[in-house]
Amino acid sequence: MKIRATVRFAALLLTPAVPPAPAAAQSPDEGTLVIHAGDREVGGESFRVTVTEGTVRVASKSVFTGTRPATEFTVNSERTATGALAFQLAYRGVAGAGEVYAVQQRSRLTMRRVEKGAERASEVPGGPSILLLADSTFSPILQAISLAAETPRAVTAFIPRSGRKLALTIRRVPAAAGGSDQVQITGDLEASIDLGPGGEVVRILYPSLGMEAVRKRD
Repeated sequence: MKIRATVRFAALLLTPAVPPAPAAAQSPDEGTLVIHAGDREVGGESFRVTVTEGTVRVASKSVFTGTRPATEFTVNSERTATGALAFQLAYRGVAGAGEVYAVQQRSRLTMRRVEKGAERASEVPGGPSILLLADSTFSPILQAISLAAETPRAVTAFIPRSGRKLALTIRRVPAAAGGSDQVQITGDLEASIDLGPGGEVVRILYPSLGMEAVRKRD
């Protein structure tokens, strides 16, 4: 089951999807984020962003050290130049383990959750302004950078693991003199992404959750 699902995840990206709206430039990036809850360090997240011919791929692994065994999340997401979307989450921890898949093709978004002895699937309307996120992780929201412009844009986000749907507005705020751009996300989820002068991620903040991930400097 796992192998078939992974193959299908890759194959569906080859299928034409909803043409996307023009995207903002997104820069390749790679690094490690230190995760804080309030003033406590609770874990870390390694990430990599690659951009090839308009396709943005974000891969990450998060480890939260406050439990034994540690809770881990591995996420891969992809947005192609034709608007196809794919998402894969693997998680494990004290509460158990499982995998989640989501694929958008032909204006339909299909989400599948696979856990020990159980499998659930659902399908909802898709579109060019869809964002796929995961609870307890930060890097998947970096896909919002390619959707953001100075004019606010309405975006629908889904959390495939729970099936939750969020109505968001995304806006890119240009840097002031000596500063850096910021991508602001408002609506059912409040977040911001601070970018460095080269487009690299500096900080991801979820103010309503009291959580932030700050880039670890070498």
